Amino acid sequence: MVKSSIWTARGVSVRGAAHERSGQKNQDAVRLKEPAGANDFLLLAVSDGHGSMRSFRSDRGSVMAAECSLRVLGQMVRRLGPDAPLSRVRHQAQYRWPQQLIEAWKSAVRADVALCPFTFLDFAAFPEAPPVIKPGVDLPPSAYLAYGATLVVAAITRNYIIYSQLGDGDILAVWADGSVARPLPKQHEYMANQTVSLCTEQAATQFQVRVDPRRAGVPDLIMLSTDGYANCFGTDEGFFRVGADLLAYLRADGIGYVGENLGEWLRESSRDGSGDDITVGLVARCRALA
Repeated sequence: MVKSSIWTARGVSVRGAAHERSGQKNQDAVRLKEPAGANDFLLLAVSDGHGSMRSFRSDRGSVMAAECSLRVLGQMVRRLGPDAPLSRVRHQAQYRWPQQLIEAWKSAVRADVALCPFTFLDFAAFPEAPPVIKPGVDLPPSAYLAYGATLVVAAITRNYIIYSQLGDGDILAVWADGSVARPLPKQHEYMANQTVSLCTEQAATQFQVRVDPRRAGVPDLIMLSTDGYANCFGTDEGFFRVGADLLAYLRADGIGYVGENLGEWLRESSRDGSGDDITVGLVARCRALA
């Protein structure tokens, strides 16, 4: 749990029911950057590894994605400063942040391959031999596919909120009256288990990014989740109800109660629904919970 005078946050990741039965690792990851004070910023990242035969290291890839995103986005926010014009923030978030994130993630992948080289058994699903690290030569796409993962990120500063997403997953904004909306439109082409991700060619151009000024209003709750959560529900209406219910629980019982129970709620959803890993990051306004 992370607390400041303005925001309280929580991140929980659970292994899906199907993965528990098969023995597969949790392919998701969540990371938080806690604000040092009321004028500092909060970062939240949720990542979903592909978990396929060709993405056999995606549990590592998702961790790298979440950790790299907090570092790179945090550096951007600090570099911009607290009073940067929104036009500059939007330009940096739309163009510079995705490119730098991809570079950081691929660098982390190369470092991991250097530390733990691929074996022929690892690459049994590929026609080619396992690639190796060579000075001055980039790894082939198959090496990055082995670590493939999607990413959903939010940054909250005193003047603006950045929402960013690559691939499937969800961001829900829950307002004081219980209404729920997606800050970023859902990409329907991701509905059939096909999604872009950090390993996708031209991934830097496929990020969705939105920057909202705080003066335009702030949701009482922002929820980031991997697609395993939304897939537990038949409709958006059912999924959106989760956001409103979580805000109601937070108001009635506090972040401690929600934090203690969220993991089991997600496990129940996986068992009764998608069977997939589920990861959720919550950011709530403390003032809204008083």
